Amino acid sequence: MVVTGTLKTVLKSSSPVAVEVYTPQFFKRNPSPAIFESLQQVNGVRPQLNCNVCNTGDIHINGMEGPYTLILIDGMPIVSSLSSVYGLSGIPMSLVERIEVVKGPAASLYGPEAIGGLINIITKNPLKAPVISADISSTSWKEYNADLAFKFQLGNKVVSLAGISYFNYSNPVDNNKDGFTDVTLQKRASVFNKYTFQRNSQRAASFAWRYLYEDRWGGETNWNKSFSGSDSIYGETITTNRVELIGSYQLPIKGKWFLNGSYNNHEQKSYYGKLPFMARQQVAFAQLTWDTKKEKQDILAGAVLRYNWYDDNTTATTDINTHKTRPDKITIPGLFFQDEFQLSPTQTLLAGIRSDYHPIHKFIITPRLAWKYSFPDKSIIRLNAGTGFRTVNIFTEDHAALTGARDVVIKGTLAPERSYNINLNAVTTITKPSFWLTLDGSLWYTYFTNRIVPDYSTNPNQIIYDNLDGYAFSRGASITTSWAATNGFRGHWGFTLQDVKVANKINSIRSISRPLLTESWSSNWSLSYRFLLQE
Repeated sequence: MVVTGTLKTVLKSSSPVAVEVYTPQFFKRNPSPAIFESLQQVNGVRPQLNCNVCNTGDIHINGMEGPYTLILIDGMPIVSSLSSVYGLSGIPMSLVERIEVVKGPAASLYGPEAIGGLINIITKNPLKAPVISADISSTSWKEYNADLAFKFQLGNKVVSLAGISYFNYSNPVDNNKDGFTDVTLQKRASVFNKYTFQRNSQRAASFAWRYLYEDRWGGETNWNKSFSGSDSIYGETITTNRVELIGSYQLPIKGKWFLNGSYNNHEQKSYYGKLPFMARQQVAFAQLTWDTKKEKQDILAGAVLRYNWYDDNTTATTDINTHKTRPDKITIPGLFFQDEFQLSPTQTLLAGIRSDYHPIHKFIITPRLAWKYSFPDKSIIRLNAGTGFRTVNIFTEDHAALTGARDVVIKGTLAPERSYNINLNAVTTITKPSFWLTLDGSLWYTYFTNRIVPDYSTNPNQIIYDNLDGYAFSRGASITTSWAATNGFRGHWGFTLQDVKVANKINSIRSISRPLLTESWSSNWSLSYRFLLQE
């Protein structure tokens, strides 16, 4: 069962939108202390560390940078631009039921930031979770990680699932002898608690909260906390305090009406040498949906409201005349509608549209179309097309804007980025008495306009940000195979070939280039054996 593609629970084979599903058992083949690192096993998905000093990172999908990927927990967009990775840190894998991945724009359902793809972490239902589970690991680099999850009953109608996660790496290593730490030192603690309420008529209701604390630093190996905010011994340090709330409630009225909401408060205190970056962001999200089925139609409609409050100590939120802080406050309401038609026993068509109202950019429309054809042998072809949009916060997304010595120049009012995407996906499964084999292949093309890019060449003392005078695109193909044999062997192999380019004109000179840290191909594989014990 999947929920991410259409915002409703359906069989994966029935979804007109291609959704990849990964269980904790898949990630156990290569254990890691956080979901962030585990995702490197997913074909076409790559965790990217953009700075080995302060450990700033993001998630790339099909060659698109991290800010184009939306992270959700239980279907709620809990992660904001200030923390595109924190949604994947500090959640014990023992609390995760599955992880769903959608590649390509999903803005017609999820709004801003779902322009390149999304990752939805589905936590376990406390009613079905084990009573207690633990996971403890360490590495030869002296990294230590401990996860503990347990459930308990509160009265007759409330079941709670709790998880505690702790990670510690405090061993400076300098193998290349450059005087700097090779890996960022980190201390991270997280507490997660989810409640499920048993209600009349089996109506759903749940509530979850999470607190995360992280302290990390990198720099010269003899740096310590006493040098924070100075450059006599260089170091970069980031301290994070983050609170998240998630809730879902089925209204006690006729029909399937759901009220969902989320809130996060993210505080970051950091120094890049002697340069301070103090920021706070609050994001509140509310969503009301109505789901109904007719003879050959499955209709979903909803209203959304997103409130974003952001403040930092940079020029982004400082009045240039009074030099006083001026927090950025934006409220974005929206409506969406989706209709899934059963054209025939073998064909399904999904059409959707969303309209968001941005106080600066006004109405932003994002349509979506998906078609699915099922063959008699259960092979499936899916064709998806859609658009996306995204507003940008430069200081929270571009590490160079903070750590460089250049002045940051923003040309006028930056227009939101727009994308147009088409994706063709085919899946088939071959079943034999001694093994089964699944083949999953995709072709995609995404075209961008108004993409916001930094210009480092016009003025050596400045970083100039402006909308792209040209276009950008991401295109490619991928193949993923999974197989298992009755003798206990199991394998997984994925390969992605991609071409990501940016065509821009600076000072009347047209250039086409590949973004930094964007690979032309990638591959991953795993092989495991399950011991079959005789009774």
